[in-house]
Amino acid sequence: MTEQQMTNQQMTNQQQPTVPKKVVRMIVAAALMGFAGIMSETAMNVTFPKLSQIFHVSMETLAWVTTIYLLMVAIMMTLSAYLRRRFSQRQLFLASVGVFVIGTLIGGTAVTFPILLVGRVLQGVAAGIALPLTFNIILEQVPLAKLGTWMGFGSLVVSIAPSIGPTYGGLLVDSLGWRAIFFFVLLLVAVSVFLGITSFEKKEPIDKTAKLDWLQFLLLACALTTSLIFVSGLETGKVNLPVLVLFFATFFLFIWKSLTSKQEFLNIRLFAKPVFLYAVTPFVLYQFANIGGNYLIPNYLQLGFGVSSILAGFALLPGSLLAALLNPWFGKLYDERGAKLPLYLGNLLFTISLLVMCLFAHSLGMVLLTIIYVIFSFGRVMAFGNIQTTTIAHLSKEEGPHALALFQMMNQYGGSIGTAVVALISSSQANIKDAFQQTNLLFITFGLVSFGLFFLMFRTKEYTAPVQTEKPSNEI
Repeated sequence: MTEQQMTNQQMTNQQQPTVPKKVVRMIVAAALMGFAGIMSETAMNVTFPKLSQIFHVSMETLAWVTTIYLLMVAIMMTLSAYLRRRFSQRQLFLASVGVFVIGTLIGGTAVTFPILLVGRVLQGVAAGIALPLTFNIILEQVPLAKLGTWMGFGSLVVSIAPSIGPTYGGLLVDSLGWRAIFFFVLLLVAVSVFLGITSFEKKEPIDKTAKLDWLQFLLLACALTTSLIFVSGLETGKVNLPVLVLFFATFFLFIWKSLTSKQEFLNIRLFAKPVFLYAVTPFVLYQFANIGGNYLIPNYLQLGFGVSSILAGFALLPGSLLAALLNPWFGKLYDERGAKLPLYLGNLLFTISLLVMCLFAHSLGMVLLTIIYVIFSFGRVMAFGNIQTTTIAHLSKEEGPHALALFQMMNQYGGSIGTAVVALISSSQANIKDAFQQTNLLFITFGLVSFGLFFLMFRTKEYTAPVQTEKPSNEI
């Protein structure tokens, strides 16, 4: 390289937008809080056989340890736009820390199953504050040219934590007991506080006049909760008609109130936009498969092949780590090549891996499943992380924050309904291997549907129009 070329290269590098170190610390601090919550959530999956004996409840009932956490995260995310207007980022960060610590202590010292669920509820509330805060900081303070890379980092948290959880839980449950799963995660919280306490601004402009339409919030919370109660109740073989009626009533009342209210809550009109609808659907299906699979796989290995808790959790670790390390690169791939390559290729790998798991469900074993899960994670994360980024980039500046809020809410709800449905499939099958096969057959349909939705999304008028040049404004 000549001296002139080196000089030009240095000038180009200097012109590249950078992210201030203080902003990086803020992002990492908030992301660690979300990571701690999600990891402790899936870490409990490997403890179910033992907790069933300790608390004398069925495996299907124990699924609520995961389901209720994800439900609370989804409900809290519906408040994210209001919370961002009404409170500073520092206040939200400290609130998530405080609630999470209280929930963790309650869960770790629980002597009855209901008390354990109370701890999980509080942990879900904390994560429901921290996760939107992470993406909010990225959208507000990261340059547009770096947006894909840093959104990839945010998606890394959502993607890797559910899969690392079983390994973390398996290591502790066989050595120090299930309560250690709660207490050791506080180390991550300590690191988060160390990074965040000196990074978040003490004074930040907020809108103290911001108001929340509490009726809309309560109606949506009730609709989400009753839908999960109804699905979980199907394991008894009976349809809970009152719960189903309550779900439809609150759901349609929420839609009516949202479309007629002058107070802003969630802009559900975005679902009428094809570019959003075609993107959010596979986004939810990926999380459904991710959390549902993470619930089933450790139990599949333990009950189907006699694998220990430690090894059952470890089966998810190599794929999770690989996907986590490559997640920012997937975001960079989007920045440089656009969305079509990562979405189509990622979904192809996702679908192929599920097909193999379905065909060989009765004979996979530990080693082969670990290898196939690497391909599954690689493909799912490649597509999952970029759906949200490309959709928001093709919406208006005003619509972006609402789209992000809906993405994050639907993401968590997809995980919670995924756990409930997979638990239902497991209870309806003769053995865990049949349940694994039927679950993967369902997930394969998700991959096929996603191909069609991506094809349609890339042909919408919003997607073929020029991409916005400004980042969404300061609300999520």
